[in-house]
Amino acid sequence: MQNRTKTEKIKTAVWLVLGLAMLVYYIISGIFAGFRISMLGIWALGGVVCLVAAALTARYGRLPLPGWLFRAGCVLLAFVAALSLVIEVGVVSMMGAKGEDGLDYIVVLGAHLRGDRPSNALVWRIDAAEDYLRKNPDTRAILSGGQGADEEISEAQCMYNVLTERGIDGGRLILEDQSRDTNENIRNSLALMEEDATFAVVTNNFHVFRAVMLAETQSGRDVSGIASPYKNTLVIHYMIREIPGMISEVYEGNIK
Repeated sequence: MQNRTKTEKIKTAVWLVLGLAMLVYYIISGIFAGFRISMLGIWALGGVVCLVAAALTARYGRLPLPGWLFRAGCVLLAFVAALSLVIEVGVVSMMGAKGEDGLDYIVVLGAHLRGDRPSNALVWRIDAAEDYLRKNPDTRAILSGGQGADEEISEAQCMYNVLTERGIDGGRLILEDQSRDTNENIRNSLALMEEDATFAVVTNNFHVFRAVMLAETQSGRDVSGIASPYKNTLVIHYMIREIPGMISEVYEGNIK
């Protein structure tokens, strides 16, 4: 009886800590980055579910589910965990990607603007692009990103403005200002380069793995990534969000 009580306390504590951690992360991320961030609410939902599980475990000693449902849930959870681990290994493996030297092009993916100025995410991508262009003077950059409903100019134009303000020759920069998502970024950028051109994709570190996989599928050639840092707590959220993102791309046939 004593062992059972100790086990119950451990289970309850685990659920409680997980629930509180998720809720705290949700609140902190929402305060600093805004509660309208895509899929951020999943942390609040997960926190509530864990707290309910903690309460049920404290009361009943276990989750009050039929045996078959509990076993099925464990199998499903194990499958999701294994699939998520595989994807996250890929994500983490490319978070420090530097790209090969001497490429013909780099494709810089756009990100949200604040009016006509870049968000932090886009500033960090521009920083990485500038660094590569200075080290590789023969490389050209395709700046890819359309104009959102709340943006005053296209993301491509914004990147062009910032890079030329920093002294990068505008003749090395090609604007692709029609794309609305990563798939279109890659497809439209490929149309602007030679068929056998070498290139890398520049994006935030958590996004490099998926972007490179999309680029390799669409181009049929080896593509490298150039990772820019993402310097706030939302990087955890975005890394987790890559799991459904990758699953969706594979399901739709965009990644093979």
